[in-house]
Amino acid sequence: MKKIITIFLLLTLLLTVILGLTGCDNQTNIDDVKSKITQELNYLDTKIINILNKLNNISLQNYTITSEEISLGQKSSSGSSGESSSSGGESSGGSGSSGPESEGQQEQSNSQNQSGSESNKSNITTTKMEPKSVLESDENDIDWKSIKNEIEIINEAWGVVILDLSTLNVNNDNILGFSSALDDSILSIKDEKKPETLTNLAKLYSFIPKIENSISAENSTQNIKQVKSYVINAYSLVEQDNWTEIQTNISESEETFNNLINDMEYMKDKEYKVNKTYVLIKELQNSLGYKDKKMFYIKYKNLMESINTL
Repeated sequence: MKKIITIFLLLTLLLTVILGLTGCDNQTNIDDVKSKITQELNYLDTKIINILNKLNNISLQNYTITSEEISLGQKSSSGSSGESSSSGGESSGGSGSSGPESEGQQEQSNSQNQSGSESNKSNITTTKMEPKSVLESDENDIDWKSIKNEIEIINEAWGVVILDLSTLNVNNDNILGFSSALDDSILSIKDEKKPETLTNLAKLYSFIPKIENSISAENSTQNIKQVKSYVINAYSLVEQDNWTEIQTNISESEETFNNLINDMEYMKDKEYKVNKTYVLIKELQNSLGYKDKKMFYIKYKNLMESINTL
């Protein structure tokens, strides 16, 4: 009887260990998927904001690098070939060669001269840094070709994200909402309609913090994405001169950002960056009284640059 009890206890212990290990493996897989989705959402974040900025020719970099190709030619080699050709002609004449043969040799020599000259031509590429000024940018000179390419890249990336989200219990409303907003963005970009594209992209971005919440991402990550969403909403409304709604969205961004400030654990290593970003939110908020597009874009650019460092 004691032997049976002992065997039973050992089997129970073994089963408990197996179940525990299986549970650990499952949790590890879930964590890996969440980490992958977070990276994918960060990628979509960058791509969406990049398109939004292109619609007003805003760059989050102060300078851009441009390149130019220059063709160079060297004449020294062709001169040397010419002298060789002349010498060959005299030799042919002295040996009593007929006219056609002499002409053939001359053509061959000319061909060699041309080949030698071309072989010494080379191209070099020069690069230079050009300042990117918000005040001097042309909001109406939109590179739609580049934007169309970018939205297709987002569409392809979203297909991968959906597959990863399907492995977790993510709210289907958010997935369907993102897909619908993406379709609307594609159509407005196809038709090159700027105001509609700004509105659709802002709506598209708004689903990123919602999905972050669905996968239980870190609170700081969710708060940062939500702050950006409010700022992007405000940015999309500038084209419509809807300064009342712009003010509301910036106020919402400040309120959400206060959650980050109150996160003592997060503030430990990033106090300076967080405080700087908060000041820039207030700077943008205080500038709204001017109701000036260029003023807003300058403040927006500085704020987004700072948020991206958090």
